[in-house]
Amino acid sequence: MLKKLMKMVTNNFGLKILGIVFAIILWMVVVNVEDPDKSVSFSIPVDVVNTDYLTDMGKTYEILNDTDTISFTVTGQRSIVETLSASDFKAVANIENIDDSMSMVPIVVTATSYSSQLEIVKRNSYLLLNVENSVTAEYEIEIVVNGTPATGCFVDAFGLSTDTATVTGPESVVETIAAAQVTVDVSDATEAVSATAAIVLVDENGSEVSQDRLTLDETTSVVTAEILMSKEVVLSFTVTGEPADGYRYTDIEYESDTVMLEGDWAVLNALDALTISSSQLSVAGVTETVATVIHLPDYLPEGVALADGQESDVTVTILIESQTTVEVEMPVSNITVSDLADGLTLSYNSETATVLITGYEEDIALIQGENVYGTLDASGLETGTYNVALQLDGDYGEAAEAIVSVTITDDDESATTGDDTSDNAIDQSLTDEESSEEQ
Repeated sequence: MLKKLMKMVTNNFGLKILGIVFAIILWMVVVNVEDPDKSVSFSIPVDVVNTDYLTDMGKTYEILNDTDTISFTVTGQRSIVETLSASDFKAVANIENIDDSMSMVPIVVTATSYSSQLEIVKRNSYLLLNVENSVTAEYEIEIVVNGTPATGCFVDAFGLSTDTATVTGPESVVETIAAAQVTVDVSDATEAVSATAAIVLVDENGSEVSQDRLTLDETTSVVTAEILMSKEVVLSFTVTGEPADGYRYTDIEYESDTVMLEGDWAVLNALDALTISSSQLSVAGVTETVATVIHLPDYLPEGVALADGQESDVTVTILIESQTTVEVEMPVSNITVSDLADGLTLSYNSETATVLITGYEEDIALIQGENVYGTLDASGLETGTYNVALQLDGDYGEAAEAIVSVTITDDDESATTGDDTSDNAIDQSLTDEESSEEQ
């Protein structure tokens, strides 16, 4: 069996080899004849080059109708075309080839592979442009504030890292710009707010102007809002020292009980009163009312200042009162006599005794003579007329003194002369019995 098979393979071997070669050649001819042309469509972006050609003339352009994308058809052998993709082609619009109307630029599409074996049929062959003058304008950047700070706080000042924006673009667009703005949000802020904000261009109606065709030298600016607190606090002055003897401090007067401050929130929020203690407020050894001017900024805590409109100087008047002496007439019936010797009689030479009381007006203003009582020490007195000092009852101390004129007579002499005394004498006698009762 094996021998028979080997005989079949080797029989006419040369002819069989020739037949195989012929078959291969025939297959290649058939394949080549059966590789027909095929068309495929592509869509690719247009590469716009040499734009300086217009900008050097002070012009700018806008591409119209999406013509910066081109669609085209490629025809070639199927075996080639089926391997192609959009990346195998490029479309170029050279601005230097713009037409006289300054509105159209030819688009050239080329293949980067098999270029000699392909036919490109362009459907859109022109880049359509709107060309106009390019202008440059500068705008002061305005700050737009959103929200309100925390209660009692306010925006004190703003800062910008860039305070102007230079805009370059088509004249028709630039002419619509009314302002350049940045926005900062200060909602519930108690301290400085800082943020990088985009520069927005707006027209006269406040509507945003598209920046697609515009060039800005700066697109952002760091905006800072300084936040301060405003608060009205009680104004208080501390008086020190003691006036001279016979004088006292009674009160202090100044124009306002409060002062309006502004500053750091943390400091002011904890501050309810501004208390001032100064050598200017000392009354040590003084004998008269003191008036002085306090410069409030000298006594403010760090981070706090006077609010706008608040006077920086306050006139302070420290009231000093001196003692005064008043006279009151005490009825002699309010006098108690002590230690009058036996056998003597004491009579007063007037109905009242003058009492001199020294003190502060408020303390002595209500003293009435009929309410003053005193004691007369008659020890050692003999017959005769005397001005005798009284010891006043109560808390008058050394602040009061009283002297009364009295006449002392011998009881025997009184009996001789009888009870009738001179018309000018007033009988205010105390008998020995009365004196003894008092003792």
